[in-house]
Amino acid sequence: MTELEDEVTKVLEAHWSALKAKDADAVIALVSEDFLSCGSDPDEFWSKTDMYNTVKQMLTNSELKIDITIDKREIRITKDGNSAIAFEQMFLIPFSRKIPVRTVYHLVKENKTWLIDFTSTGFIPNNNDIEKLNKALE
Repeated sequence: MTELEDEVTKVLEAHWSALKAKDADAVIALVSEDFLSCGSDPDEFWSKTDMYNTVKQMLTNSELKIDITIDKREIRITKDGNSAIAFEQMFLIPFSRKIPVRTVYHLVKENKTWLIDFTSTGFIPNNNDIEKLNKALE
């Protein structure tokens, strides 16, 4: 399983490298045809085409600096070795230095290639900060 985890790690690293390089084509090359992404906003449900258009537009912002350090990553491979669930926790510095983000990925192996077919990204405040956030949103 370590070899398969390394393969999945390479896909996740390629995803971040493509984002840092502001290469929307390289980002979208890592996802399956039936890809679905749930963003941090309740209205963000993106297909492969939606994600490509969103990422392409986002990456045109010359002021956007994608400064990401993954604080924690876990990968779980299914017993048959054909799919995996991974998650990463980090601070997305362009968006918040106070609230961490967690992205959950589902990856599938298609024709010996790992592809991301689902992501869900959400801010994950510390439990003791939830009351403060609720008050701030009043």
